Amino acid sequence: MRYLLFFIIILFSADIDAQKLVKQKLADNISVRLPKDFYPMTDEDKAQRYASARLPIALYTAPDRLADFGVNRSYSTWQHGDLKMIEEFYRASILELYDKVKFINKGIKNVNKHDFVYFEFESAVYPENKFQGSISKYTYLMYCLEDGTTYLFNFTCELSARSLYQGTAHQIMESVKVK
Repeated sequence: MRYLLFFIIILFSADIDAQKLVKQKLADNISVRLPKDFYPMTDEDKAQRYASARLPIALYTAPDRLADFGVNRSYSTWQHGDLKMIEEFYRASILELYDKVKFINKGIKNVNKHDFVYFEFESAVYPENKFQGSISKYTYLMYCLEDGTTYLFNFTCELSARSLYQGTAHQIMESVKVK
Protein backbone atom coordinates (compact mmCIF):
# COMPACT_ATOMS: atom_id res chain seq x y z
CA MET A 1 0.00 0.00 0.00
CA ARG A 2 2.82 2.41 0.85
CA TYR A 3 4.45 1.73 -2.52
CA LEU A 4 1.22 2.49 -4.35
CA LEU A 5 0.82 5.79 -2.48
CA PHE A 6 4.45 6.68 -3.20
CA PHE A 7 3.97 5.89 -6.91
CA ILE A 8 0.83 8.05 -7.11
CA ILE A 9 2.63 10.98 -5.44
CA ILE A 10 5.57 10.69 -7.87
CA LEU A 11 3.24 10.43 -10.86
CA PHE A 12 1.22 13.47 -9.73
CA SER A 13 4.38 15.50 -9.06
CA ALA A 14 5.79 14.71 -12.51
CA ASP A 15 2.51 15.71 -14.15
CA ILE A 16 2.48 19.11 -12.42
CA ASP A 17 5.97 19.92 -13.68
CA ALA A 18 5.37 18.72 -17.24
CA GLN A 19 3.04 21.43 -18.50
CA LYS A 20 1.91 21.46 -22.14
CA LEU A 21 3.88 24.13 -24.00
CA VAL A 22 2.79 25.82 -27.22
CA LYS A 23 4.91 27.89 -29.60
CA GLN A 24 4.47 31.67 -29.41
CA LYS A 25 5.99 34.07 -31.93
CA LEU A 26 6.91 37.12 -29.85
CA ALA A 27 8.60 39.14 -32.61
CA ASP A 28 9.77 38.56 -36.17
CA ASN A 29 13.01 37.09 -34.84
CA ILE A 30 11.93 35.56 -31.50
CA SER A 31 9.82 32.54 -30.64
CA VAL A 32 9.40 30.54 -27.45
CA ARG A 33 7.25 27.71 -26.14
CA LEU A 34 5.02 28.77 -23.23
CA PRO A 35 2.45 26.89 -21.15
CA LYS A 36 -0.82 26.85 -23.05
CA ASP A 37 -2.61 28.62 -20.19
CA PHE A 38 -0.17 31.56 -19.95
CA TYR A 39 -1.70 34.68 -21.48
CA PRO A 40 -0.44 38.18 -22.44
CA MET A 41 -0.56 40.70 -19.61
CA THR A 42 -3.01 43.53 -19.91
CA ASP A 43 -1.68 47.10 -20.08
CA GLU A 44 -2.92 47.56 -16.51
CA ASP A 45 -0.95 44.51 -15.31
CA LYS A 46 2.17 45.76 -17.09
CA ALA A 47 1.86 49.19 -15.48
CA GLN A 48 1.28 47.80 -11.97
CA ARG A 49 3.81 44.97 -11.98
CA TYR A 50 6.57 46.05 -14.41
CA ALA A 51 6.89 49.80 -14.46
CA SER A 52 9.49 50.66 -17.09
CA ALA A 53 10.22 53.50 -19.45
CA ARG A 54 10.84 51.00 -22.25
CA LEU A 55 7.99 48.75 -23.35
CA PRO A 56 8.88 45.04 -23.29
CA ILE A 57 8.58 42.91 -26.40
CA ALA A 58 6.22 40.57 -24.55
CA LEU A 59 4.90 39.87 -21.04
CA TYR A 60 2.88 36.76 -20.18
CA THR A 61 1.44 35.57 -16.89
CA ALA A 62 0.03 32.35 -15.48
CA PRO A 63 -3.66 32.08 -14.62
CA ASP A 64 -2.79 32.03 -10.90
CA ARG A 65 -0.63 35.17 -11.48
CA LEU A 66 2.19 33.59 -9.47
CA ALA A 67 4.50 33.26 -12.50
CA ASP A 68 5.45 35.60 -15.33
CA PHE A 69 7.55 35.39 -18.48
CA GLY A 70 8.83 38.42 -20.35
CA VAL A 71 11.21 39.54 -23.06
CA ASN A 72 12.95 42.92 -23.12
CA ARG A 73 15.63 44.42 -25.31
CA SER A 74 18.21 47.12 -25.07
CA TYR A 75 20.53 48.47 -27.70
CA SER A 76 24.13 48.07 -26.69
CA THR A 77 27.71 48.02 -27.85
CA TRP A 78 28.35 44.55 -26.38
CA GLN A 79 29.88 42.09 -28.81
CA HIS A 80 29.68 38.31 -28.86
CA GLY A 81 33.21 38.02 -27.48
CA ASP A 82 32.11 39.97 -24.40
CA LEU A 83 29.92 37.17 -22.96
CA LYS A 84 32.16 36.50 -19.94
CA MET A 85 32.27 40.24 -19.16
CA ILE A 86 28.49 40.45 -19.62
CA GLU A 87 28.07 37.57 -17.16
CA GLU A 88 30.10 39.42 -14.52
CA PHE A 89 28.34 42.74 -15.22
CA TYR A 90 24.83 41.29 -14.84
CA ARG A 91 25.84 39.15 -11.84
CA ALA A 92 26.97 42.33 -10.06
CA SER A 93 23.72 44.07 -11.09
CA ILE A 94 21.61 41.22 -9.69
CA LEU A 95 23.49 41.31 -6.39
CA GLU A 96 22.85 45.08 -6.12
CA LEU A 97 19.13 44.79 -6.93
CA TYR A 98 18.20 42.48 -4.06
CA ASP A 99 18.92 42.28 -0.34
CA LYS A 100 19.65 38.55 -0.56
CA VAL A 101 20.54 36.39 -3.58
CA LYS A 102 21.15 32.65 -3.70
CA PHE A 103 22.41 31.54 -7.12
CA ILE A 104 21.18 28.10 -8.14
CA ASN A 105 22.99 28.10 -11.47
CA LYS A 106 24.75 30.60 -13.73
CA GLY A 107 27.07 30.70 -16.69
CA ILE A 108 27.11 30.71 -20.48
CA LYS A 109 25.26 28.08 -22.50
CA ASN A 110 24.10 27.42 -26.03
CA VAL A 111 20.37 27.19 -26.65
CA ASN A 112 19.12 26.55 -30.19
CA LYS A 113 22.40 27.67 -31.79
CA HIS A 114 22.69 30.87 -29.74
CA ASP A 115 24.96 31.61 -26.78
CA PHE A 116 23.22 32.95 -23.68
CA VAL A 117 24.42 34.27 -20.36
CA TYR A 118 22.04 32.83 -17.78
CA PHE A 119 21.25 33.15 -14.09
CA GLU A 120 18.90 31.03 -12.01
CA PHE A 121 18.46 32.29 -8.46
CA GLU A 122 16.29 32.94 -5.44
CA SER A 123 16.06 36.51 -4.18
CA ALA A 124 14.63 38.46 -1.30
CA VAL A 125 13.87 42.13 -0.78
CA TYR A 126 13.39 43.00 2.86
CA PRO A 127 10.75 45.48 4.08
CA GLU A 128 11.66 49.11 4.54
CA ASN A 129 9.01 49.63 7.23
CA LYS A 130 6.69 47.62 9.46
CA PHE A 131 3.80 47.88 6.99
CA GLN A 132 5.60 45.93 4.26
CA GLY A 133 6.49 42.28 4.00
CA SER A 134 9.53 40.65 2.44
CA ILE A 135 9.31 39.78 -1.24
CA SER A 136 10.89 36.46 -2.18
CA LYS A 137 11.16 35.26 -5.79
CA TYR A 138 12.55 32.49 -7.96
CA THR A 139 14.03 33.89 -11.18
CA TYR A 140 15.56 32.48 -14.34
CA LEU A 141 17.18 35.07 -16.64
CA MET A 142 18.87 34.62 -20.01
CA TYR A 143 20.68 37.33 -21.99
CA CYS A 144 21.69 37.05 -25.64
CA LEU A 145 23.34 39.38 -28.13
CA GLU A 146 22.08 39.80 -31.68
CA ASP A 147 23.02 42.57 -34.11
CA GLY A 148 23.76 45.25 -31.51
CA THR A 149 20.79 44.32 -29.34
CA THR A 150 20.80 42.61 -25.95
CA TYR A 151 17.70 40.48 -25.40
CA LEU A 152 16.63 39.58 -21.87
CA PHE A 153 14.37 36.57 -21.29
CA ASN A 154 12.92 36.57 -17.78
CA PHE A 155 10.91 33.93 -15.94
CA THR A 156 9.94 34.80 -12.38
CA CYS A 157 7.55 33.40 -9.80
CA GLU A 158 6.83 33.64 -6.10
CA LEU A 159 9.43 31.64 -4.19
CA SER A 160 6.61 29.62 -2.65
CA ALA A 161 5.68 28.44 -6.19
CA ARG A 162 9.23 27.47 -7.20
CA SER A 163 8.58 23.72 -6.95
CA LEU A 164 5.55 24.12 -9.20
CA TYR A 165 7.23 26.28 -11.87
CA GLN A 166 10.98 25.56 -11.89
CA GLY A 167 10.72 22.67 -14.38
CA THR A 168 8.47 24.77 -16.59
CA ALA A 169 10.97 27.65 -16.45
CA HIS A 170 13.69 25.31 -17.70
CA GLN A 171 11.47 24.03 -20.52
CA ILE A 172 10.60 27.57 -21.58
CA MET A 173 14.20 28.77 -21.56
CA GLU A 174 15.39 25.74 -23.53
CA SER A 175 12.80 26.56 -26.21
CA VAL A 176 13.90 30.18 -26.84
CA LYS A 177 14.81 30.82 -30.48
CA VAL A 178 16.41 34.04 -31.72
CA LYS A 179 17.09 34.47 -35.43
